[in-house]
Amino acid sequence: MKFKKNVLASSYGMLASCLVCASATTADAAANDKFQNAPTAARQVFGRISAAVPRIADSNGEIPAGDLVADAQLMATQPANLGYAQIALVNPSALGNGLSGKLYPHDISYNELRALQPQGVALITMSLTAQQLKYVLEQQFVGCGTQTRQSILQVSNGFSFSWKSEGGTCSKIWDVKLMHIDFSRRQPAPSGTTDVIVSGGVVLNPEKNYRVTVNESLAKGADNFSLLKDGFSPTEGVNDIDALADYLENFNPPKPSYDPSGDSLNKPRIMQLPTP
Repeated sequence: MKFKKNVLASSYGMLASCLVCASATTADAAANDKFQNAPTAARQVFGRISAAVPRIADSNGEIPAGDLVADAQLMATQPANLGYAQIALVNPSALGNGLSGKLYPHDISYNELRALQPQGVALITMSLTAQQLKYVLEQQFVGCGTQTRQSILQVSNGFSFSWKSEGGTCSKIWDVKLMHIDFSRRQPAPSGTTDVIVSGGVVLNPEKNYRVTVNESLAKGADNFSLLKDGFSPTEGVNDIDALADYLENFNPPKPSYDPSGDSLNKPRIMQLPTP
């Protein structure tokens, strides 16, 4: 896959470069003190959370921090000129620390933002057919393609899937649905009807195309998601840290804090079906 260059300049990106240069030779133990003494721009609040956003997966495989990052990446690539994304997928290995504080609401610092998205790689939006999308989801499980370990992808608001642990190789995905969420509004909201992509393990419209955002590493087949290398019509956009910073701006004071259990986030997005 050849990527179309389309990286955007960002004030957050410039801030990141400044901070990295300033702290490259500083011990981690002293990083927070130096950060507090940095210029006001470097000490700004990057959003506020009302509760912890952990990095730990639940029994279905869903990670609250993964939901947050996936939503940020969808918002960043949803505009037509930036990819026209409908879905964002995040590999757990791309996630660093979760977000937490001693008291809530808690203001997010640059260091916390960077710890959640440590790679700093570009986002790639590609087209996948419904059949390809289903196979990508099957590659989450050991034995499908070259997959050697279970790796549940985190998915953006409006996209959901269910899976069966007892399903055969490349046959664990049971239902997949897409409800379009419009991030151009102040409060992201559903727009249009829900598209049933897979029902009872069967792809209903195999040739239908979907615009899917992943990070550059995943687009190149990281974590044994080899089929993503076959995505077509790719567009390169902002990097992952910029996307997260821009998304959290929606939760900066005096705006309401980010609530990881809020109804508008449409959770759960991932569901492991019970064994008969």
